[in-house]
Amino acid sequence: MALSASTSKTSVVLNIVAEPPARRTYVAFGLERGGTSPVAGIMRALGLDLGEIDEGNNEDKRFQAKGLGQLRTVIAARNETQDVWGWKYPPAVSYLPVLVKAIRNPYFVVVYRDVVATALSRHQWDGKFLRRSVRMSLHEANATTNANTSFALATGRPCLLVSNEKASRDTDALIDEIADFLNVETPPDDLRVQIREYVRPGSYKAFADFFPNPLPFRERPPREPGSLQTDRSEADQVPA
Repeated sequence: MALSASTSKTSVVLNIVAEPPARRTYVAFGLERGGTSPVAGIMRALGLDLGEIDEGNNEDKRFQAKGLGQLRTVIAARNETQDVWGWKYPPAVSYLPVLVKAIRNPYFVVVYRDVVATALSRHQWDGKFLRRSVRMSLHEANATTNANTSFALATGRPCLLVSNEKASRDTDALIDEIADFLNVETPPDDLRVQIREYVRPGSYKAFADFFPNPLPFRERPPREPGSLQTDRSEADQVPA
């Protein structure tokens, strides 16, 4: 039997794979102003290379609002240099359905946030020339959330669905669940403290200020047969 879905304290995993392939790609997305930056920051702190990043939002500009041909070129170049890597771009669902076949063994991290909170945040942070009405912000947040969920349910690829609200109340659980999805060891106490400080709400933070010597990406040892993560529950089982 293979597990199709399981739950934990801050997330749901769809299409679970007991041992991931050695070469794979992680894509983190969700809502703009929806909590993707701290999740991507945890992924980086655990050793995952998310590309050429020079801002606090943990985004590689090569994956922002680019044409499909450009994206495929960047993906091919990244595949040449690393076995496991990824990128974060909140509205990636706009291109993922078409691009997914070009991604090597994709794993998806989808971050969810209350659409009202997201709309209020977007309304607050938009510049005065970009500021959209609250009605429009609600519409966009709701439509994107629905598109993200539809993609996650349809893709058949492993997906980690993160609740921003649950994660904000239990950062340690979020760290452990992301580590499990990345297939790396949970971090030691000193790194865990740094991660907690980095994701503390307030403002974007410079990654290098908290992690001057980032960890390399190291896979954890293979699990014993049948030993999927033990703290996940309510798993749905389907025939392998």
